[in-house]
Amino acid sequence: MSDKKEAAEIPFMANPVVGNILSILSGLSFLFLCMILPLVGPAAVHGSGSPDAGPAPHLKQNYIAFSAVLGLSIALGILALMSKVERRKVDGSPLPYYTIGLLVILGLLTVMYVFGLLAI
Repeated sequence: MSDKKEAAEIPFMANPVVGNILSILSGLSFLFLCMILPLVGPAAVHGSGSPDAGPAPHLKQNYIAFSAVLGLSIALGILALMSKVERRKVDGSPLPYYTIGLLVILGLLTVMYVFGLLAI
């Protein structure tokens, strides 16, 4: 009976299942982001290299789609980190190194995207 009472007192974001689901969703979102990375890469921006090839005619939509998935990945990563930090406060779980690493990679990818380094 006391186990159910203790489980009910845990905040929603500190629940281990919530943190794990958010981490999995963040990782899957990052995987999808890596798959659509060529949408804003050199071939889409500068053309395929063949004569008379130019930028993709739908380059603006590519940028919008990539930005949306990048924003979703960052949001899910931040929520996962918040959840794991809250859980750490409750039960002393280890620091979420992989979640922090994923956010660092997403931050670097964002900086590269903003400064146009992905299209080089």
